[in-house]
Amino acid sequence: MDDEIHILSALKRVLRKTSWKVLVAENGEQGLARLAQEPVQVVISDYSMPGMDGVSFLKRVKQSYPDIQRVMLTGHANFDAVERAINESEVFRFLNKPWRGSQLLATIEDCFRQYELIESNRRYRADLKDRNQELFKLNTQLEELVKERTAALLQSEKMGALGRMAGGVAHEINNPLGGILSFTQVLQRDGTQDPQATNEALETIESCALRCKSIVDRLLSFSRKTPLDVIVEVDLNQVAQDSLTLARMHPKAKQLEVGLDLAADLPVIQGQSNLLEQVLVNLLQNAFDASETGQSVSLRTRHGDDNVTVEVEDHGTGIDAGIVSQIFDPFFTTKETGAGTGLGLSLCYGIVNDHGGSLSVESKEGRGATFFIRLPLARNRPREES
Repeated sequence: MDDEIHILSALKRVLRKTSWKVLVAENGEQGLARLAQEPVQVVISDYSMPGMDGVSFLKRVKQSYPDIQRVMLTGHANFDAVERAINESEVFRFLNKPWRGSQLLATIEDCFRQYELIESNRRYRADLKDRNQELFKLNTQLEELVKERTAALLQSEKMGALGRMAGGVAHEINNPLGGILSFTQVLQRDGTQDPQATNEALETIESCALRCKSIVDRLLSFSRKTPLDVIVEVDLNQVAQDSLTLARMHPKAKQLEVGLDLAADLPVIQGQSNLLEQVLVNLLQNAFDASETGQSVSLRTRHGDDNVTVEVEDHGTGIDAGIVSQIFDPFFTTKETGAGTGLGLSLCYGIVNDHGGSLSVESKEGRGATFFIRLPLARNRPREES
């Protein structure tokens, strides 16, 4: 754009041998009209023109078409003009009159490269945005899948724990059922001739039935699927008692001395009692498996200034020093093929870690093992990042 016809003609002569399409305008309004009609990548404007000067024109170009590369053409060294052009219209290059053809062509080629760079960056950012959105979507799907798989694994381990208790459960229920059956038969045979004996029999039947109901309720509560995002205040002493009640149904539990030592005034923690119960049942069952008849297993709770600790101790076979660092790894097991998945301790480790705590072990081969669950108090539990 230039208000002098011979300048426009000279510019066109230099550019006619190129493959570029050249548009000309004699003033700012005409130039803006041309820009509105078809896409342009480079604008060369004279500085000194009547009406709208070059700086004002290029400023309008910058505001409406920020990607267009702007070149200022000036016939004299006017530092005020240069300063205005830099500050107001952010020109890409300056060209002095008279110009050299090679200089003009090189400047325009630089402008095209800069324009293409801007376009490439825009395409890259758009592509990156699309990819980030897709990645976020895939990550969300993956998180949901991991949550589903984790819940399935936890449920599978629960069922495995119940399976290992099956013999003990049958024994626990069989005794009260036997009492119910015996006293029912007595009542059927003798009728209600002795009211006192009848009442005693009915009370025994009720007691046995309630015992069966308590066992079944305990098993149902343990086997129930647990939502992984429900956090409440938890009394670990109660969790320990409930866990031991279940774990005692293990076939070996009656062959061992099982002790329970609960700390008085144990502070509450935040978490999920059902999941923590699963951890303790798993650790207790492992302790029973590692113990011989007559040995002892202890379950203890302790508390310090900023955490509570649950300890599961046995005096069984212990853990080989060479594998202690591997026992919490997924699929690692020392049990015979088919006797364990190798996921029990790994899932326990994950549950405790999700509660902001730690699971560790101290053991000497042949002298037993002690597992330590350390959990932060409710007020000290670290907040999960959103």
